Amino acid sequence: MRKSIDATGRRTFLKQIYQASLYAAAGGSFLSQKVDAQPAGGLPANIKSLTVYYSRTGHTRTVANYIHALTGGDLVEIETVDPYPEDYDTLVALNVAQQESGYRPPLKTVIENIRDYDIVFIGSPLWNVRLTPPVRSFLSSHDLSGKTVAPFVTYIVSGVGRSRQDIQELCPEAQILGGLAILGEDATAAQTRVAEWLRNIRLQ
Repeated sequence: MRKSIDATGRRTFLKQIYQASLYAAAGGSFLSQKVDAQPAGGLPANIKSLTVYYSRTGHTRTVANYIHALTGGDLVEIETVDPYPEDYDTLVALNVAQQESGYRPPLKTVIENIRDYDIVFIGSPLWNVRLTPPVRSFLSSHDLSGKTVAPFVTYIVSGVGRSRQDIQELCPEAQILGGLAILGEDATAAQTRVAEWLRNIRLQ
């Protein structure tokens, strides 16, 4: 009986935060409004969360660490089998080619127990206004059907780009919350923005 009650409570909590995010994200791709926040204190004990991200320069890693510090759960960095080039121009050319071809780079990172998580925070830099190929590869190889997905991105000039559309295409059966977009150079000072975002989507 206890298991049934816990499962019901989990579903109710996830439904509430999803409904709150709909109000917050209405009319826009990512979160732009505040909603009433639940008391601070992190996620309920019966909600299992995962923060997973790809980071090349460290900006997205910094934001991911802030999220993890406030929500707990597990933290995983996406790693590719073959590293991306350090030279910026070479990277840009490679990314354009991979985007045009729909290439999904092979990953070292595989999460076998992805089904065990209730909430998945997905983090990526934006390359040419889109999620990086490693993050798209991760999403295409992990079934997030029925999961609550909270996206966060770092960018240089593109804002949120088309990151939300990428997630919707790759995770059509997931519930996607209002997301967070942080200018890369502001990542180290983003603690307040992260905390506010988590409150707005009722995850803090």
